[in-house]
Amino acid sequence: MSSPDKCPSCRVAWNEAETIYEHFLRKYDGNHDKAWYTASMYGHSASTPRYFGVNVIGVEVQGKYDGVSYWKCTVCDVTHDRWTLEPVKTLHKVNV
Repeated sequence: MSSPDKCPSCRVAWNEAETIYEHFLRKYDGNHDKAWYTASMYGHSASTPRYFGVNVIGVEVQGKYDGVSYWKCTVCDVTHDRWTLEPVKTLHKVNV
């Protein structure tokens, strides 16, 4: 799993409780069309609801992978490999 919904170490939630659509529906005072349009820009759909992250930081290492390689929990301060979810002590470094 590359994007878990909770920390593998301390089990704290890494997703907000409300979906991105619900967030924008509240923000736009119930305007369904505007909320749906904006949420879809984040990849949200009826079959694939999306959530904003909370308590987690995605770490990208230049030259290793074009995207997040590690997830760092802001609650327990443990960093996990994105692909294995195993805790890591040091991040992979690339000589540029």
